[in-house]
Amino acid sequence: MSAQKSDKIIAIPVKAHVKTFLEHKDNLGKGPYEIRKDHWLGELITAVFSFHPLSEAEVPSEYFPEKTVKLPTIEVIPKFRVNRELLTDEHLNKVGMTLEVIFKHALIYYARGRMTLLKSEQGAVNCFYKEYGIEPDHYDNSAAFKVVNRSKDEKKNEQATK
Repeated sequence: MSAQKSDKIIAIPVKAHVKTFLEHKDNLGKGPYEIRKDHWLGELITAVFSFHPLSEAEVPSEYFPEKTVKLPTIEVIPKFRVNRELLTDEHLNKVGMTLEVIFKHALIYYARGRMTLLKSEQGAVNCFYKEYGIEPDHYDNSAAFKVVNRSKDEKKNEQATK
């Protein structure tokens, strides 16, 4: 990689399972990624970077800077102007948090679709793990089941109030 390109790289800390999910060929593929402003990740980065850092109370403890230095990163090369002097660890961590939410939504919708065929949450989650190469030691199956169950319960509650 050229020195000019490496100067433009922004490393965003994400949890290992999110990195694996994003690096899947159907998502972003292997990085670093050249991201335009109108790409979904470019829009997300623009939205997050445009705000001032969050207060510590608004950030989950696993995204405190001393913990995120141990997380793997995805590398992006924005093809749009980013004022790096104003860029903070909190901005990068917030992008990582948002990417984790995207991962959870992908898991939920994949599991919902699979459950119409398999009628098994466990089978649906296991298929998601296999499809995207997620290691159970990076993201525990029981945590994935809880995410899927919670979304199912929320959907039932929403339909009951209609």
